[in-house]
Amino acid sequence: MDNLEYIMRYVLSFLAFAVIINCVWSLVRLRPQKKVYALLQDMANGNQYPITCYETSVGRSKSCDIIFTNSTVSRSHAVVALRSDGFYVFDTESKTGVYVNGEKITKKAKLSNGDVIAFGTAIMSFFIGSDADRDMSHKNDEEQITAKLVNIVDNSEFYLDGDFVTVGRQEGSNIEIPARYVSRRQAELTRVGNKWYIEDFGSVTKTTLNGEPVEGEVMLHDGDVIRIGDFGFLYEE
Repeated sequence: MDNLEYIMRYVLSFLAFAVIINCVWSLVRLRPQKKVYALLQDMANGNQYPITCYETSVGRSKSCDIIFTNSTVSRSHAVVALRSDGFYVFDTESKTGVYVNGEKITKKAKLSNGDVIAFGTAIMSFFIGSDADRDMSHKNDEEQITAKLVNIVDNSEFYLDGDFVTVGRQEGSNIEIPARYVSRRQAELTRVGNKWYIEDFGSVTKTTLNGEPVEGEVMLHDGDVIRIGDFGFLYEE
């Protein structure tokens, strides 16, 4: 009996150590490398800000994707977005406006490689990356699939239009979930070519796909089930 207790003590210690190693590995492992669709480069100090999403928010708020501390930049100043025909910059009702090559835009303006964009006194050079060219090259060649998310509880439907869909508690999200345990920016669905992908934004309440936590960008297939806490959505093509 004493021998059994002695052996079990070491077995349980080994199992506990294995669990700890697995948890640490899950925390430190590298996420899949993101595509760089474009780049903003500060003309004053050379700092570079890669654009890795189809929509990138710019402003002074900590919730923005690209943050400038300059007081002339509004909390939510602008959005740089990749559309089927190229890049656009949108002025999101900023106080000091958005200028492209010295001209103030009204609501939006199409961007070209090498354009100079001014967000207040933050002056940026804009460069388009090869990943954008590659993704855009087949957007018009392939027949776009029609996809939707169906709320499992009430069967309400949300059709996936455009190239991205945001999910979260934040007002203005494409799919707004008014629950305190849902992050302001919970997840994003993006269209790449003819398929949709989902990515979790490091939320506290993990986004799961078919019962597994979403890690990096994961391709969606017809019949997949997306869950965020008590909320569940069926993906249909």
